[in-house]
Amino acid sequence: MALTRERSVPQLVEVLHSNLEDLERLRGIVNDMLFLARANQGERPQELQRTSLAAEVAQGRRVPRLPLLEEAQVRVRVQGDAQAPIESSLFRRAVTNLLHNAIPPHEARLGDRRRVSRWRRTSARIGIQPRAGIPAEHRGRLFDRFYRVDASRTKSGESHGLGLAIVKAVAAMHAGNVFATSGGGITTVGFSVSFVDEPVA
Repeated sequence: MALTRERSVPQLVEVLHSNLEDLERLRGIVNDMLFLARANQGERPQELQRTSLAAEVAQGRRVPRLPLLEEAQVRVRVQGDAQAPIESSLFRRAVTNLLHNAIPPHEARLGDRRRVSRWRRTSARIGIQPRAGIPAEHRGRLFDRFYRVDASRTKSGESHGLGLAIVKAVAAMHAGNVFATSGGGITTVGFSVSFVDEPVA
């Protein structure tokens, strides 16, 4: 299309920049799909190290796309800590996806908060709260590939609907699970990791 008529150099540069953005998004989708395919085939963490989950959450917040939290005026409060054997890169990826999923598709209310909680039982649970109440018919599908509760995200370009599916895959790699619970108009979405030294096959 760019070559169907004469264009100036600035116009061609603009077209190329637009193409590059689309290609980067496609690359992200392909990489995420490949990751999920490997996880489905039984790929497991390679280097488990017992690590502070609070420290890993702090690191996960510093990835390039999460300054969007500040732009949306969303504050993150970390509560508690626990130590568990994890592969840091995978764990941070899951945390980053949870946080990114918590960013509203439109401008958030001033002072809105997302709370990341961890507490120790038989496993460590990492959850994002609060989020506007999600109807029960959606909660069971939150971690499905390409599923979106908010239709406005479909055309927003903010995500491609694989973030929570990856959270589920990372949890399974660490012998954990995912959850979405609602009460009082608030939905908590998160995942758990096991305290055992090796993930269950």
